[in-house]
Amino acid sequence: MKQYIIPVFIPYSGCPHRCIFCNQKKIAGEVEGVNIETIRKTVDTWISLSAISHQPSAFKNRQVAFYGGSFTAIPLEKQEEILSSISHYLKNGVVDSIRLSTRPDSISAGNLALLKRYGVKTIELGVQSMDNRVLSLSERGHSSDDVGNTASLLKAHKFEVGIQIMPGLPGDTFESSINTADEVIKLKPDFVRIYPAVVIKDTGLADLYQKGAFKPLTLYDAIGVCKIMLMKFETNNIPVIRIGLQPTPSLIEKGTILDGPFHPALRQLVESEIAYDLMKYIIVNNIKRDRVSFLTSPTELSNFIGQKRVNIKRLESEFAVSMDIIADNELKPGGVIFDNSFEKVYIKRKDFLKKYTGYHNALTDN
Repeated sequence: MKQYIIPVFIPYSGCPHRCIFCNQKKIAGEVEGVNIETIRKTVDTWISLSAISHQPSAFKNRQVAFYGGSFTAIPLEKQEEILSSISHYLKNGVVDSIRLSTRPDSISAGNLALLKRYGVKTIELGVQSMDNRVLSLSERGHSSDDVGNTASLLKAHKFEVGIQIMPGLPGDTFESSINTADEVIKLKPDFVRIYPAVVIKDTGLADLYQKGAFKPLTLYDAIGVCKIMLMKFETNNIPVIRIGLQPTPSLIEKGTILDGPFHPALRQLVESEIAYDLMKYIIVNNIKRDRVSFLTSPTELSNFIGQKRVNIKRLESEFAVSMDIIADNELKPGGVIFDNSFEKVYIKRKDFLKKYTGYHNALTDN
């Protein structure tokens, strides 16, 4: 069941220091300081909005989510004060559970008992990378071992575990980013977020960038690495619930992002690249005519066509064919039908992803 998330931002709360890439006030937006009145005001506002929403999830499975800080690194008394502010919503059935984000090195078994008592269900870990050199250069202050140990601890205590990763940090490479994905898969998280690193003003990363000591990923390269990551996670039944930073008003304000692969529709660009690879695979293995058609579900049509019809243009140019991509109301997401007027071939997305990632793994192992 889809959740209705009620976001409450607590920028830098509990953070022992600012990581090299972080400016939470720009990422999350300008927010008031953390206090009970502000938290309740935020929750009440979102509940009021849900009452007039047409989303079925807005009426049930509501989850208050504390973002922007390292929640479990906040002093225990303050954690309890914040969590208790949600208690009456939980008791009255207005809210179903709580989600929070934190650092992998700021969780103990004792702390988890407190979180359980106050209705915390989901804990997201800001992992960023499983490469210790990248973690050191990014001034994270934790190791990849911390990530593995904490993920296991959370699983043992029956929490839902999310992992956030950030390809393109200082010292990162395509290979180390993909290795991070492989290592995260071994941890069996319940979901993943992928945030390619961007250079935001007033950060340590901005200082390095302005000195010429750091070069962020291009949008093209970010799409490429996110594509392989998404394929690997999906093949292993791990949902990727977001790719790219949320375009908040303060983040898209002129001068906030100095450089890097920020795009408000980055997920669609990645999905479109996968759709292109899928269609290319089908054409290479099945082409028998100079005109071909693909049938896809209406919800996936734009991914297959691509922005500004780029996928159609690329494939027509590469294979000297005339193409149509058509929505089929009877077709469910997760597959595509190839029609070349001679035969129709149905390909499941997941079957293709297994072939593609298997081929990629074979290449990288050699």
